[in-house]
Amino acid sequence: MATFGAITQLPKDFFVHAVTLAGAATEAPLSPEQAESDAAQLTDASIGSALTAESKHEDHAGESGHTCLTCGVGTTSDPFDSQTEQRLHFKSDWHRFNIKLRSAGRAAVDEAEFEQLVSEKDEVSSISGSDTDSDDESSSSKQVVTQKSSQLMFKNQEGRVFAVWRPVLISEQDSRSIPDVELLQRLITLTDSAQSWVVILSKGGHFSAAVFDLRPVPPSQHSKANAPLFKELAHKSYHRYVVRAKAGGRQSAKDATGKSIKSAGAQIRRYNEAALEKEIKDTLASWQQLLARADRIFVQASVSNARPIYGGDDAALQRHDPRIRSIPFNTRRPTFSEAKRVLYTLLSVFEPSSHALQALADRSKAAVSKPAKPPSRKEDAVASLEPEPQAPTEPDPPLHEAAKAGDADKVKSLLEAGTNPCEADSRGKVPYDVAADKAVRDAFRRFMASQPDKWDYTLAGVPSPLTDELESQQLAKQAEKKARQREKEKERKRAAAEKKAKAAEGARAAAEAEVATAAAEAAALEE
Repeated sequence: MATFGAITQLPKDFFVHAVTLAGAATEAPLSPEQAESDAAQLTDASIGSALTAESKHEDHAGESGHTCLTCGVGTTSDPFDSQTEQRLHFKSDWHRFNIKLRSAGRAAVDEAEFEQLVSEKDEVSSISGSDTDSDDESSSSKQVVTQKSSQLMFKNQEGRVFAVWRPVLISEQDSRSIPDVELLQRLITLTDSAQSWVVILSKGGHFSAAVFDLRPVPPSQHSKANAPLFKELAHKSYHRYVVRAKAGGRQSAKDATGKSIKSAGAQIRRYNEAALEKEIKDTLASWQQLLARADRIFVQASVSNARPIYGGDDAALQRHDPRIRSIPFNTRRPTFSEAKRVLYTLLSVFEPSSHALQALADRSKAAVSKPAKPPSRKEDAVASLEPEPQAPTEPDPPLHEAAKAGDADKVKSLLEAGTNPCEADSRGKVPYDVAADKAVRDAFRRFMASQPDKWDYTLAGVPSPLTDELESQQLAKQAEKKARQREKEKERKRAAAEKKAKAAEGARAAAEAEVATAAAEAAALEE
């Protein structure tokens, strides 16, 4: 997905005389991986060549088994000794930090460099801002973009088709149809006037907020990829333990069910929830002047996490404020780095994917081939009473359909035919994310093992290759597990039989002793 640059970085001539494309309002959003890749091109374009060289080095290594291509284990260092060690590595902070770097277009670090970063930089202490969010409110509560119009597509006077994120130009409270001239005026305003934007992220006990001063890039620096796009005016991040381990969900949600839990962990979580809410309220209250001057405020928070932001009479923000916009793509765990990444992504001007353009062309052809006839008076009256029809949803790409249907054979054939597993659907999900069962996921992993340098499997969401050796080890492990279970069951039955025999023997001995005692007493009475 190509990126033209940032809105404040491009010359005004790029946008002048541009027109919106018909049907672009219903266009599907970019996937988070694509959006993050675009933002990476804005932050450090010079890294692209180094990343390409490194990825080629890892791809040519192409080793299967207990390796990690992201961190270089098994390619630039010795492989893991066992599958268990490999799985533990995938859950480690080092692996998650490297995934974050690679997805942002940066080179991964080795273990020694990572340890040094952890000890020297506070920013890396927010490794909790990784892809996996294990202590979030729910393990399955991955946020999904559901807005109908996440993008606005334009075509400029040079014939270039480009897109920007809809919330950048249109408020959620603005339901009217906005003319092209007004949309372009809003877009051009961002290129030649200073702006103040706020990004607020709150999720699963993590909170991060930042105020940025956007200054248009001077024309003399438009060609420079590293031209500064903004200045941080204020930022604050908090983390509190408020989510119940393994069970998921906040303690307050569990308390709302009427159950009174008096454990030490429950008491700590209740205290932390109150402390986190106070910290958020105090921070936003101290930023009252900065928030009042803000031109746009982008918020990503669930209903429970938004309570400290909007709730109460002393709330710093109101939900109906037209400056408040939702972030139209998935975000990671709230950190200051994530807030900056979100801002870079919101500012990006990107080229729509080929799938999006084809869908737009299909809609345009359908509209031209079926001209609407003028309605009669009766039809007009009836139509006025009927609800407005919903915009048609985007059809899933073939690989997504096969993955959702659980058709592992079709997934295999599509991958072998060259279908891109990194392409996201209209909800920003890659095919691996929508796989119906383990058989489909294994089909992706087997293809990764057979074609390790075919695609960027980190963007495709495929965790690791599934080789024949690994499968045989899994089968052997399952067989061993079943054998242990059978042996354990036999041992249990044997112990139960022995216990039963001992009990019967004891009862028999007790009965015999009782009979002997009775006989002795009777003999004594006869004497």
